[in-house]
Amino acid sequence: MKYLVLTLFFITVSCKRTENSIDQHEHLRHVGDIAFDAALDDPEFEPCHEDLSFVHYNFGNPDLYEGEKPAIINAFKTIDFFQVAEQNTGYITIRFMVNCNGETGRFRVEQLDFNYKAKKFDKVIVDSILSTTKSLDGWIPATFNDKAFDYYKYLTFKIVDNKIIDILP
Repeated sequence: MKYLVLTLFFITVSCKRTENSIDQHEHLRHVGDIAFDAALDDPEFEPCHEDLSFVHYNFGNPDLYEGEKPAIINAFKTIDFFQVAEQNTGYITIRFMVNCNGETGRFRVEQLDFNYKAKKFDKVIVDSILSTTKSLDGWIPATFNDKAFDYYKYLTFKIVDNKIIDILP
């Protein structure tokens, strides 16, 4: 009887911990979501599932782009920042959403130095990278079990002395 009471006690406690653990971590489901912002976003872009989006790496293919990473890199080779007088070095990350039709929207820009502190790049550089990213039109819808899903994607540009030296991931 003593063991039965102890067993029931531990089962009850462990169930409550699991329930509380789920409740405490529910907010993590939406980490990184990009909410619609009328000041920034094209109202014509529509996610297929506003309440259910994933991150690109959840689908096993980190690129999900026609021609994969080489095609993405090739799109940025023509950008020339030599006209910018001040030397710009650091990272520019463009985050955006790809809907289940392969359309993109909700673009966000983050600018950091190599110590991961916020910095401002020359506007010409940021605008060129952003407009080229927006012009990429080979995004592949993410699928799982023959169902298409929206996903979040990011491209991080490593810039040294006004030159893109790498595009991550």
